[in-house]
Amino acid sequence: MRVLNVLFVLLMVASCGGSSGNNTAVPAAASTTLAQDTLVFNSNRTGNHEVFVMKTDGTGAKRLTNDSAFENWWPRISPDRQKILFYRAPKGNAENYARASLWAMNADGSMATQLRAPGTDQWTLQGHAEWSPDGSKIAMFGSVGNSLQIFVADGQGQNAVAYTDRPGINTDVSWSPNGQTLLFNGCPNAACAPADYEIYAMAATPLATPTRLTTNTVADYDPYFSPDGTKIAWLQKVNPSAFPTPNGNLGAWAIRIAQADGSGARDLINDGQINSKPAWRLDGQTIYFHRMEPPDYRFRVFRIGQDGRGLTELTAGVAGS
Repeated sequence: MRVLNVLFVLLMVASCGGSSGNNTAVPAAASTTLAQDTLVFNSNRTGNHEVFVMKTDGTGAKRLTNDSAFENWWPRISPDRQKILFYRAPKGNAENYARASLWAMNADGSMATQLRAPGTDQWTLQGHAEWSPDGSKIAMFGSVGNSLQIFVADGQGQNAVAYTDRPGINTDVSWSPNGQTLLFNGCPNAACAPADYEIYAMAATPLATPTRLTTNTVADYDPYFSPDGTKIAWLQKVNPSAFPTPNGNLGAWAIRIAQADGSGARDLINDGQINSKPAWRLDGQTIYFHRMEPPDYRFRVFRIGQDGRGLTELTAGVAGS
């Protein structure tokens, strides 16, 4: 979990407790089904963060949410490509996990429906919702006391069950393509500074014993399986002191790639810039992500080949992030 007001890209990933009385069901699917060559993302190009869809070559961008009273972020396409999960908070609170509510809408932007209001299940924070590969469940993080834990709810975002019970931070959950494994980031012990964040895998069953996949002295975030389940890609904060701002250092970020068990890890891109939020194309050959670079250091959408070649911007010439 990175607390930055940033553009988030969700691409063509192989889809990739009690409930609150304020929640309603996922909207019935409209006739629109997102094509395989489309991706969704959020951008503040219109003044506040809205969810957009565009083709994977960067053309045909279309806004799906349109309400200046809210910030909308973290769009996730359902496995049948007919619905989109996203988070919403009052204007000025983009990526504010304390005020976030979980929503779903049809793929054409219609029938936006709240699934989890702020404070549902008495959580003080919630985020990082991810559809299971069959669309029947949603994994996410929620707050329990002083810790963040991984939960899995039904496809309506209800009946959340704790899947971790570990000290400190447990976030950034995602599914394996077969739905049998979860990836997440967490700490090896109760002392949990960002540099301690590592990537873990666990069986997709409540309170399964996790296996640690990374061991280093820098922060690891946002792990995702490749569509065939043989590899993982994730985000690593390689230089915490880079890019100082009045609110703290943004840091330099790399995207790493490895075998599914964490072996053979290598940099996909590590060029001293801010690279973030990797997501796999359905064929596994391309990774989409967002990136800051000079001269204006705003977030844009890029793609790169699994071999580290072909870095290409998809949002060239667009104002805002």
